[in-house]
Amino acid sequence: MVTADAHPNLTTKEPMPTPSAATTSVPPHRLPSLDALRGFALLLGVVLHSLMSLSTIPWVVTDVSRTPVADALVGWIHLFRVPLFFALAGYFARAALARKGPRGFAADRGKRILLPLLVFWPVAVLPVIVVAIAFAITHPQLPAAPPSDDPLAIATPAHLWFLWSLSQFYLVLLAAHWLIPRIVPLALRERCSVGLGRAFTGPLGPLWAAVPFAVALWLQPSGIVGPATLRPELPASIAFGGAFWVGWCWGGVAHALNRLRRHWPARLAAAAVLTIGCLIVSAPAAPSSGDSPAVLIATLVAYPLAAWLWVYGLVGVAVTYVHRERPVVRYLADASYWVYLTHLGWVCTLQLALADLGWPWALKFVVILGGSLAATLLTYQVLVRATPIGRWLNGRTYPTRQRPERPAATATAR
Repeated sequence: MVTADAHPNLTTKEPMPTPSAATTSVPPHRLPSLDALRGFALLLGVVLHSLMSLSTIPWVVTDVSRTPVADALVGWIHLFRVPLFFALAGYFARAALARKGPRGFAADRGKRILLPLLVFWPVAVLPVIVVAIAFAITHPQLPAAPPSDDPLAIATPAHLWFLWSLSQFYLVLLAAHWLIPRIVPLALRERCSVGLGRAFTGPLGPLWAAVPFAVALWLQPSGIVGPATLRPELPASIAFGGAFWVGWCWGGVAHALNRLRRHWPARLAAAAVLTIGCLIVSAPAAPSSGDSPAVLIATLVAYPLAAWLWVYGLVGVAVTYVHRERPVVRYLADASYWVYLTHLGWVCTLQLALADLGWPWALKFVVILGGSLAATLLTYQVLVRATPIGRWLNGRTYPTRQRPERPAATATAR
């Protein structure tokens, strides 16, 4: 879910920055390639949450039809989806900051990111809490999750943690934007900008991008997930803040997307091989003195590298093959923020309704995914698309019905 200025509205044309990218002007045009990529990542997010009750991973609802296939699919999606969103957010934040300036950028981010987090928290999170309580009451035989001793746990951001983390990264960005020009000479800033841009968009870009993720896994080998409370967590901040920074560095070199699309077949092939290897050894597993070297390598090397190979490879595919806007992609791109904000309540409600039925897991998955997408897209069409909510979330609204253009008036001679 990322706007061109931030998730989830990628509405900005690719910047063509000079070394001093802060002075770059970016036309407000859509990039069909990144719209398509964002729509794909959005759909994968709903897929991931729809699979959670069918996996063995602890979740709000535990289904009787759990399967290791769901575990594998959840592991694959989680591997790259969040780094992809944060990288895109960082890439477009650079263009937005150059275009709007610090004050305009801060105001826009507060309106489009922080305010929706505050306003939609009850709509997005409270239904999930109600479902969790209902499942615990109707299934007392299952072990309950241990109570948290964190006083902030009651204000969990749930899946909206992305917006909360992104808001923090924007604050750090604005602070760095104010401080760095005061302590680092312009010539050195320009050389660093171009050098980092070339490094992260070059052939070894996925390797350098994987370094923060590897550091985070070294600190938390059990895996990196979003914060469960409002308190920032160091491993997640390193992994996802690093992804945001990588995307920012992409914008430091001209024709960044053209550079990123190179080598995409090899990158996707390598990503698939590494992912299969990680799943075989159940990575990321906590490495200790008793763990095998294979687990240690998978956790600290193969896992982060596979994640970033997927990110780079998917960006390459999108930029290479998606060149023009398609109505379905355009619609899903506009609906994506609303779907992101509201889908989890629908998903968990359907999971609760199906949890004890003896249906095949695949059928349950299709019902949960299809039902939640239908509900969110229908409410978007009725409540958001042509209303002030749509203008607030997406920066634009659409008429409920397209009016036919009137033919130009013609003068008649008498």
